[in-house]
Amino acid sequence: MTLKLPIKLLIATNIVLRPFYSNPFCGLHSHYGYANFGFRAIASNGNKSSWNNRKYADRSLYNVTANFASRVSQEQKPSFALVQSFAVQKAGNVVAECEDVWHFNVRDHIFAIALSDGATESSFSQEWAKELVTTFVDGNRDYDYMNDCEIQNWLVKSQLTWQGWLANQNLTWFAKRKAGEGAFATFLSLEIFPNLCWKTLAMGDSCLFVVRQNTLQMSFPLHNSHEFNNRPKLIGTSIKPTNITISQTLGNAQLGDRFYLATDAIACWIFKQLEKNQNPWLELEQISSQEVFANWVTELRDRYEIANDDTTLLCIEIRSES
Repeated sequence: MTLKLPIKLLIATNIVLRPFYSNPFCGLHSHYGYANFGFRAIASNGNKSSWNNRKYADRSLYNVTANFASRVSQEQKPSFALVQSFAVQKAGNVVAECEDVWHFNVRDHIFAIALSDGATESSFSQEWAKELVTTFVDGNRDYDYMNDCEIQNWLVKSQLTWQGWLANQNLTWFAKRKAGEGAFATFLSLEIFPNLCWKTLAMGDSCLFVVRQNTLQMSFPLHNSHEFNNRPKLIGTSIKPTNITISQTLGNAQLGDRFYLATDAIACWIFKQLEKNQNPWLELEQISSQEVFANWVTELRDRYEIANDDTTLLCIEIRSES
């Protein structure tokens, strides 16, 4: 994500990084030690597992089943399928420079996923995006809205971890001064509960699209292509959590619903397609692999139909297990 940062910034102070995993799609990993395009963990039997016990499975499908609420019939037990999880870095950059980071987890039969787009102009925004998504996804989940205290606790924990990590880095005086201005990133989350209620939190221009039978049911937090600019709202490492406003909303899903999470470049492209009375969901459904996605994004960039930026697309589908 490319943007202009505010002139006045508070200074960060303290941190600890957790183990991370390399990106299975490209065979490369960040020089900072964690995946640019996402790192994922599944808790076995619905219990919290340690980082050391987590591992990858097939990238195209992750299922979790349980004794779901009574409104879901025994004949139609749902499963949550991560059917698409693709990302490409900005043209001219190497994979390790991609600042889109995502993470997901399944625990107590609750599917949680989060996506963050680090701001290019700030230092160590990739690490900050990573900390935001892992701390959120691996935290305790509740069906209702998160209150201000819960949101602030999540942000404080993330900020302290990032600041502590930064304090342990061997940086030049210039890098220290730049890092002191803080790191910034967007944030988007989705949680789907056993009764198929769902909840999303967002700040910035990464967007959630809820699609039913190839028809958009809602988008969040943005609603049209004109809302995208080079100054999106961001979560910062030095901003007091009490001064950070996170938008959130709830909804109810049905079997067959698809949830797309997209960073700004592809989210804006989706809105432009809808505004031209095109159906972007049919085109997105045809993307079956990381290679196809990368070629597709390159073609869009060559035709100036999508911004040259880190580009990530995630899709979760609710399927019937039976």
